[in-house]
Amino acid sequence: MTSECIHGFVPEHCAACRTCPHGIITSRCGRCAASQSARSAKVIVAEQPSEEYQGHEIFFIPVERSWYYRTTDGVRSRESYPSAFRARRAINDALTAGPEMPRQKAKRH
Repeated sequence: MTSECIHGFVPEHCAACRTCPHGIITSRCGRCAASQSARSAKVIVAEQPSEEYQGHEIFFIPVERSWYYRTTDGVRSRESYPSAFRARRAINDALTAGPEMPRQKAKRH
């Protein structure tokens, strides 16, 4: 009989079946999972260079992991974007939409 796990690997090499230092299967150990999530939460994204696009500055805020754009008068966008591409797309949408018209109240007759 072979000493393979149900996935066809040697148990020490299988991510689902290997035993952790606590004596539990790694995939079921809460202490190993907590330490893994704490390590991944501490990852800080590196600074990204800002860029100019159609008269707007697109910049990255590492703490928020988000991209914003700024108009020529220095006003930052209210919404954040997951990538510079999405920020450029939002600029294109804002430029094609034109200035926002103030809403008027409906007249009742």
